[in-house]
Amino acid sequence: MKASVSVVIPVHNGAEVILNAIDSVTQQTRLPLEIIIVDDASTDATVKTVEQAAARSVIPIQLMRVAVNGGPGNARNIGWNHAKGDLVAFLDADDLWHPQKLEVQVPIMEANPGVAISAHDRTVGAHTAPKPIHSTQVVWRQFGFSDFLVRNRCATPSVIVRRNIVQRFSPKLFRAEDYYLWLMLTRAHGPLSYADVALVHCANRSYGGAGLSGDLVKMYRGEILAMRHLTKDGYLPRALLPIVLTWSTLKFLVRLIDHHMLNNRVQTVSESR
Repeated sequence: MKASVSVVIPVHNGAEVILNAIDSVTQQTRLPLEIIIVDDASTDATVKTVEQAAARSVIPIQLMRVAVNGGPGNARNIGWNHAKGDLVAFLDADDLWHPQKLEVQVPIMEANPGVAISAHDRTVGAHTAPKPIHSTQVVWRQFGFSDFLVRNRCATPSVIVRRNIVQRFSPKLFRAEDYYLWLMLTRAHGPLSYADVALVHCANRSYGGAGLSGDLVKMYRGEILAMRHLTKDGYLPRALLPIVLTWSTLKFLVRLIDHHMLNNRVQTVSESR
């Protein structure tokens, strides 16, 4: 059975980038059923820009507005709850899908009804023209709950979930809300299917970049809070919590060192010119 797809894009003050994100959806080789854009209390021209795009889009675009900024998780939940497709795909306003993203990714969920969530690799940095992908050459593997406890395995704009699953992003988390959901889903529904091919270009690195991911301390605190929520909600055994928190702290320290060394390398290159 051919599955329909709803695309959910949260946006806050993204007037300068949202059109590119929309275009990367409307230019898919396999078109989705709809695009749901949730404006998270923007104060710039985002709403007007989206309305203009919706008027000329070949795909129905539904704009939903939130009066008070509630964070990306809350915005995604709003779009998800109003989605009509069998599957829900997430995209951020400053990221771009590969034209074959849905063509490559959706069939794995059509062929495997037990797969509740799928994802894939990504690119970061300077954006280059996407190269054609032969779906028969794509290698799929699985990541389970224990794999995600080691580290987050996927970026949100790479993820597709089944619309009817009950778990959602935590509105209490402004950071690590995606990581929290992937852990819940792999615990409740089994492994995530992952394609070793980059089907999205992300504006920010996993950590140390611009935006919410750039503040390493707040990201660390968000991850710690997410783990505590997982324990409280019954997804993470209480006996494992101290081990998981220790591991999160070690990862945080490594990221701090890595970020510091990267900044030093950039400064050295700049001074040598």
